[in-house]
Amino acid sequence: MTVDVSYFSLASLISLGLFLAIIIPRAVLHVMHVLAGLVTRKPVPVDRWLIAIALSILICVGLGVAGDVSQRARNMASSTEAVALSFLLFATPALLQVLRAFTHRRLRIISLFSRVLVALAVLSLPASMAIPTAAVLQATSVPGGAPADNPAAALANAGYFTDSEPVNDPDDYPIATFLMQNAIWTGTVPIHLTRHQHFYSEIPVYTSFWLDQTTDVLSFEASDVFGVVVSPITHVRANWAISSAVLLYKTLCAVVLLAITFDPLLSPLVEMLRKRFRRRTINKTASAD
Repeated sequence: MTVDVSYFSLASLISLGLFLAIIIPRAVLHVMHVLAGLVTRKPVPVDRWLIAIALSILICVGLGVAGDVSQRARNMASSTEAVALSFLLFATPALLQVLRAFTHRRLRIISLFSRVLVALAVLSLPASMAIPTAAVLQATSVPGGAPADNPAAALANAGYFTDSEPVNDPDDYPIATFLMQNAIWTGTVPIHLTRHQHFYSEIPVYTSFWLDQTTDVLSFEASDVFGVVVSPITHVRANWAISSAVLLYKTLCAVVLLAITFDPLLSPLVEMLRKRFRRRTINKTASAD
């Protein structure tokens, strides 16, 4: 199967693989360590964030298995509420890792390894959203190939996605047009399973879509202002389910942005206000005496 993947989407997919390869063993080992401590009645320090990450990954795996074996689960696209919420669940492990590092940073115990995990978690957010998107909305029959001026035609769910503005009007988006034409990796993936070929073929384009939503928030909308986008598709605004999912995901990205920038940007301001309040309290106490 031949796929076209932007370099940015490929970086997100690789980051997701690395993040899961690191965090899953750590979370599982920590849970086993805690359980062993309970059995032997020798309490061990509990990292609640790691346990939450382990539970979220377990739920995601369970939903993935259910979607593979259950026809009812595969028809989740008929429930708009399920679409909006199921997308976000798969981004939870990455979000929890960012918040875990933020908590540790407040306690001054963050390490270089934790910073690397945070970077991988942030980079993996678009890919972690693309996989459930492709699973929930995957086509049962896809045209042989989408025309260059209508990339969304390769997606069966036209009610959720349509062509992006750079595709419809490339002259107004020179940077996006350049990226779509040049920052692309074309390769052959050795997948011969007819049942899942549409699922795998749709992951790259959905990754690029969620990548645009991520960079839009993390760049304070600079990427949208200057037309630095990589996705050939965009969501249908009239579909409130996918629009709600995008809004909630952008809110999640805003939380990530706040957690990442709190120390260098907001922490000095908070500390200054705290000192000023403490000084004012001391002066009032002294004047009262």
